[in-house]
Amino acid sequence: MWKSISQVLADQFGAYYLIKEKECVHRGEIHEAWIISDSIQAVFVKANERSYRSMFRAEADQLEMLRKINAFRLPMVYGVGCSSNHSFLLLEALPISQQSSLTEDFGTQLARLHQVSGTKYYGLDFDTWLGSVHQPNKWHASWAKFFSEQRIGWQLQLCKDKGLDFGNIDQIVQSIAKKLAKHNPKPSLLHGNLWIENVCIVNGETATYDPACYWGDRECDLAFSELFEPFPIKFYENYDRTFPIDREGYAERKHIYQLYYLLNFSQRFLGNYVHLTQKTLDKLLER
Repeated sequence: MWKSISQVLADQFGAYYLIKEKECVHRGEIHEAWIISDSIQAVFVKANERSYRSMFRAEADQLEMLRKINAFRLPMVYGVGCSSNHSFLLLEALPISQQSSLTEDFGTQLARLHQVSGTKYYGLDFDTWLGSVHQPNKWHASWAKFFSEQRIGWQLQLCKDKGLDFGNIDQIVQSIAKKLAKHNPKPSLLHGNLWIENVCIVNGETATYDPACYWGDRECDLAFSELFEPFPIKFYENYDRTFPIDREGYAERKHIYQLYYLLNFSQRFLGNYVHLTQKTLDKLLER
């Protein structure tokens, strides 16, 4: 694998890349992660079996798509490749600061991303992943249909396949579609996986990574950012100052959007996420 990585980096940088330093920094839910260096240029490596190449390609394409908009800091993509037994994604090794609080302008930057126009439909040209879970993005003209079927219905079925039964899937999907039936937001390009674990401070500015992009309701990004450990209040103030949202409507829809992420976490991690998911679902169905 390392020889293949050196070759991809040599093509990227225009000079032979001899790996002199190599440190495994993470063995996570899906991939191994490494920091390598030729003593000049550090590179972040995600690695897995060859079958994961499509996942790495999708992540690279999303980062490049977000980078073109230039809304906020992202790691540069150096390449995607394979060896005989592995696939890998090569990214800029961000010099992460120990500063824990997000910079105040990150809310403004996210709002600018959401203001970009690109399509009148909801979805994306290719499927993505939310964590380890495949995320279908088939285009739809109806937001209610897209979200109820490809987000809630999809996750409910995956949960059921793993022995987590949250109720009648068809009835839940119909209920969610009904709640969103009159909501037709302008499609925004979403980060899609925007929570505190996927942001950091780099040279005094907020950077983000691990996207799960699609064109959808911008409130989905805000809802996930509030779910577990909300971003600083200044983030939301600056977002609303740049691109105001319907606070009353959002207060109702937020729990619907958070349900998607709770279902995702339930099937991946079980534990208290299952209880929290059922509690959220029960409240939604009561209304």
